[in-house]
Amino acid sequence: MFGVYRGFVLVFSSFLVAVLVAGCAETELLATLSKEAQRDTDSGGYYKVGNPYQINGQWYYPAEDPYYDEVGIASWYGEPFHGRRTANGEIYDMNLLTAAHKTLPMPVYVRVTNLDNGRSLVLKVNDRGPFAHGRIIDVSRRSAQLLGFERAGTAKVRVQVVDPDTGTAYASQDPQAPPEPEVTTAAIDLISEEPDRAIYVQIGAFTEADNAQKVGRQLAMLDYVQIYRVVSNGVPFYRVRLGPYADLDQAGDMRYRVMAAGYQEARIVID
Repeated sequence: MFGVYRGFVLVFSSFLVAVLVAGCAETELLATLSKEAQRDTDSGGYYKVGNPYQINGQWYYPAEDPYYDEVGIASWYGEPFHGRRTANGEIYDMNLLTAAHKTLPMPVYVRVTNLDNGRSLVLKVNDRGPFAHGRIIDVSRRSAQLLGFERAGTAKVRVQVVDPDTGTAYASQDPQAPPEPEVTTAAIDLISEEPDRAIYVQIGAFTEADNAQKVGRQLAMLDYVQIYRVVSNGVPFYRVRLGPYADLDQAGDMRYRVMAAGYQEARIVID
């Protein structure tokens, strides 16, 4: 079936896919993936699975694998790759939320969860690697910062292919797979104290923690979300923020993305 998906993205019309692919659930999955592939093609990259290849005597076999779900070691890369072409033709930016994988198609979206601290991010795979023994994914420098292992260099992680619109792992939609345990969104931290002076994009302040968490979950795919609990006149408020960011330009870019997602009240704050 997933070979049909590649043909759908590159050659076949949607009518032919409907004829060849059996089952509504599988057709919906292919439509979602092909939509994302086309979106990335429009942005400069192109959809690629790739042929088998050999690195340091080891053979790798790229394949479409929407139910991919693996635990292993993650590393990160920055300079001197910053500004170079990725394996699917994009320009690598170490400040964006991207990743490299040895066999997954490009682009595809994965949720990477740091099993040491519970932090989680959805990243776009657009490059090949890592080829160090025992490592399953290489993330951008910014991703490593947000996942909390930039200084350590590596971390034990879980990697799952996800629906980029919902963040839901396709493996959990496989009728033959066991149900996943219910967990909170690991990309959101609830913090009781205000942070040190830094630049953030603030979405809003809520009197109910549940409402703040709901908004946080909707924005966790854009960047690392933090919820700060503050008390004003004896009333607790929960501020939903993305960041921190290195400068106002970076924060401004994220504010634009947040507003495009429907949160027009988002603003840049410096605390």
